[in-house]
Amino acid sequence: MTKTGPWLALSALIVVADQVTKYFAVQKLAGSGAVAVTSFFNLILVYNAGAAFSFLSDAAGWQRGFFIGIALVASVWIVYLLRRYAHQRWFALALSLVLAGAVGTLSTGCCTAR
Repeated sequence: MTKTGPWLALSALIVVADQVTKYFAVQKLAGSGAVAVTSFFNLILVYNAGAAFSFLSDAAGWQRGFFIGIALVASVWIVYLLRRYAHQRWFALALSLVLAGAVGTLSTGCCTAR
């Protein structure tokens, strides 16, 4: 395994955990309305058609491809940076976490039927 390998493995592990929790959340919350966790905290299944805080959610549909493109470009750039700076532990850890987020967003954005 190269020096980049463990960082990519960490990203992959986080993506798998992310997808598993999303799967179970959809299974548990779909059609159930709100699930009370505490007296002041409920879980509700909501899909966001845009970006953060529904940014561009009312656009004509082009935003999906746009965000997938951004996630792909960001992922390639992050892998490049990981290969170059794998010896810098904290930086590589941060890059691995951001990569997992980008790939998790990418897999949700292009592969989830709603």
